[in-house]
Amino acid sequence: SPNIQVNGYFANASLGFYDMFFLDGAVRMDQSSTLPLDNNTYFYPSVSGSFLFSELIDLDALSFGKLRINYAEVGNSAPFSKLNDVYYQQFPYAGVGVATNGSTKFNPELKPEKTKSLEAGITLNFLNNRAGFDLSVYDNNSIDQIMPVAVSYATGYSFKYVNAGEINNKGVELMLNFTPIKKKDLKWDMNINWSKNKSNVVSLAEGVDNLQLASLQGGVTINARVDEPYGTIQGTDFLYYNDIKTPENRIITSSGKYAHTETSDQVIGDINPDWMAGIRNTISYKNFDFSFLIDWKKGGDIFSLDLWYGMGTGLYPETAGLNDLGNPLRDIVIDNGDGTYGAESGGRVLEGVMEDGTPNTTRVYEGWYGNSQGWKSGTNALQIYDASYIKLREVALTYTLPTSIVKKTFLQDVSLSIVGSNLWILHKNLPYADPETTQGAGNIQGWQSGVMPTTKNIGFTLNIKF
Repeated sequence: SPNIQVNGYFANASLGFYDMFFLDGAVRMDQSSTLPLDNNTYFYPSVSGSFLFSELIDLDALSFGKLRINYAEVGNSAPFSKLNDVYYQQFPYAGVGVATNGSTKFNPELKPEKTKSLEAGITLNFLNNRAGFDLSVYDNNSIDQIMPVAVSYATGYSFKYVNAGEINNKGVELMLNFTPIKKKDLKWDMNINWSKNKSNVVSLAEGVDNLQLASLQGGVTINARVDEPYGTIQGTDFLYYNDIKTPENRIITSSGKYAHTETSDQVIGDINPDWMAGIRNTISYKNFDFSFLIDWKKGGDIFSLDLWYGMGTGLYPETAGLNDLGNPLRDIVIDNGDGTYGAESGGRVLEGVMEDGTPNTTRVYEGWYGNSQGWKSGTNALQIYDASYIKLREVALTYTLPTSIVKKTFLQDVSLSIVGSNLWILHKNLPYADPETTQGAGNIQGWQSGVMPTTKNIGFTLNIKF
């Protein structure tokens, strides 16, 4: 198993002036065993400052006000065993031991990765802290990323690890808090958080404009592509009349199927959400506390392998039922040979236009339709779905024993809670699956396969303090 050693040295200092101005600084130096001797030590500093301006402003409505700004650099070492080439033992041949080198060329000159971050923000609280907000904006740049890039097969390798690339992330985070009701026995707190991040691949290795992060079943790939967000989904796309990318302008072939690109390097989706939010409400009445949390994710794309195969093999109800003529979709198509169809004809007419822009009127047999939807001759873009969701993430009810009872014992506090999580999907756009549980992790996001039902959890908690 990998054995990695990192020696770290850290120092920090804090200064305060008049209880209003604050300055913090820190430096760190790490030495990693996964980097070459000449580059195994990396230094990264951070500095932050804040101004408590509410100390200078005498307003009854303003309880607290602070401005802040900070800059930080963070280093990261190489993965285990990426410096020196190694040989892999194979089965003996003619009684002689055999060893081969791998397909990836390692690099003894790797440098540490580095991320530079700049963040600024403001915090304001009003009305004795019954209302407030915290706003942050940030800009992060990651450079010298350690990545495998494709090389000529003439070198004897397929890939080589290098330091290259720059990825930028910028965004905004907002937190709001309110206490609409605050009485002796009744209190209502509301907390809202909202965040938006925009990533951009600024550059990759020299001569490389696309780095494939994952190749997935169904013919799609997850990629880092220059001037695109980190994590684009690529595959085959529709051909559109006059390049107007709407469903009614999809070009239909003479056989009644969708026309699509010949190559699978078209950007057909982005795994990143447009924004994310959460809303938590807590209502306290005497010794009872009731809270619930709603999570909201807006945007992001996902490719459904289940629908890719299921639509192509007739597993889903969309491939059955009645057509626009009132006949079973799976019945044969009765072609009169003059551009018209029999009154008892099955099949369907795909939405779109012919190459000359005239509306499509070709009725396609359901088996062919299924093929055009899925794995036999389908367009990857057809099974790209919006990964948005709104969920009732958590509901909790807590009862705390009155102090008058607890103080008669040797205990300090006793409470009993019932907690439920993942109780209800209020809204989603991905059919037949929970878009959150199917996205995977790391670079394997934006792809769904073999979905399991969402697990709802209900539990009890007894909390005793001595």
